[in-house]
Amino acid sequence: MAGFLLLKEGLTFKVIIASELSNVFVEELLPFAKFFGVTFKETDQYVKVSILKNNEKFLFIKNNYFGLSAQITATREHIDQPIVMEDWKVANALIKNYPLSAEDVGKYRPLEIFYDQLRVSFDKGCYRGQEIVARMKYLGVDRRSFSTVISEESYEINSNMKLVSSEVFYKGYKIFNCSIKKDSLEMVENDPLVELVL
Repeated sequence: MAGFLLLKEGLTFKVIIASELSNVFVEELLPFAKFFGVTFKETDQYVKVSILKNNEKFLFIKNNYFGLSAQITATREHIDQPIVMEDWKVANALIKNYPLSAEDVGKYRPLEIFYDQLRVSFDKGCYRGQEIVARMKYLGVDRRSFSTVISEESYEINSNMKLVSSEVFYKGYKIFNCSIKKDSLEMVENDPLVELVL
C-alpha cells in the first residue's frame, strides 16, 4: 500500500513517507490503532537523505557498495551536503529499493518489487495479507526476477521485461527497475547494451 521508514524517538514513532501516501497509510492503520491508543499527527519537518558507505550507522537499506540514510531535522539549516533528486532516484534504483507512488497503491505484491527481501519480516507478528505473502514466498513459483537495468539511452525495453519504475536518464545511461522472466535472464545478461543488477 505504501513504502515508508519508521524512526523511534522515546515513546514516539516518526514515519517518513511521501506526502501523497500519508492518507493511505493512516487509513490502513486506523482500524488497528484504536485498540492500542495510538494517534496520528502530521508534522512539518525536513528529511535529510544521504548516500553513505555501507558500514555507516543509520542506514535503512544497503548493498555491498553503499547505503541510503534518512534523518528528520527541524530546519533546512541542519541539512548539509544536499543531494539532487536525480541522484536519489538513481541510488534507490541501484540498491533495488522501489519508492511507491500514489499510482502504485494496491498494484504490487511485495514479491514483485523486491519488498519481500527488503521490507517484509517473515518471523514477526501478523499483518493484513500475511498469508498470501508467506504462501508466495515459501510455496509459490516466482517466474520473474526483480532487477535494475543500466543501459545505453537508446536501449528499447523488450517484451521479456515488465517495467516497474520510470526510466531515469543519468550521465548518458538509462536506469530503471523491471521484472524479467527468469527464462530470459541469460539473454538479457548477454546483451552488450545492458548491465544487470540482480
